[in-house]
Amino acid sequence: MADPSTFTAERTIGGTAGGAAAKSGVAATRPNPLGTCSPHHEAWRSLARTHAAVSGRMQEALAAAELPPLAWFEMLAAIAAADDERMKMGDLAEALVITRGGLTKLVDRLVKAGLIERTFCATDRRVSYATLLPAGAELLEEMVPVVSGELELAFAARLSEPQADELRATLDTVRGTACSGD
Repeated sequence: MADPSTFTAERTIGGTAGGAAAKSGVAATRPNPLGTCSPHHEAWRSLARTHAAVSGRMQEALAAAELPPLAWFEMLAAIAAADDERMKMGDLAEALVITRGGLTKLVDRLVKAGLIERTFCATDRRVSYATLLPAGAELLEEMVPVVSGELELAFAARLSEPQADELRATLDTVRGTACSGD
């Protein structure tokens, strides 16, 4: 193990280590801890970065419009699209790609805000639903143009409708494979 008092490294925005190599104009390279990235790995990284960027844009637009966060929009939209404007908690967690603990906290916030309510199955009290309230539907109507506008800027200006359909189909195929474990 190296003596930590003798180790000095400078990190730059580009991620290269400082020292003699950098000062001499020779780029110091660090090995990728993941090894050589395959095109599939790069596609995953690009997907994750794109999701973060587009979600960030939507979040900023909602905040600028003095509307609640994107997670609230996603929950309200999922419930509004469901039969009878209600969803089982487990189905909602799956639809939002969130843990049950995270879902409980989010549901609590929306219940407290008067946007949804918890309801129970008439035949099995162990089954609970998140049910959209009129105030939740009204808020969703305010949020839709903001989110749609950001999606339009992020996608429509850069992808044709056929390209968007192809991208969705490709991502659905990858998700189906990941979910089935094949």
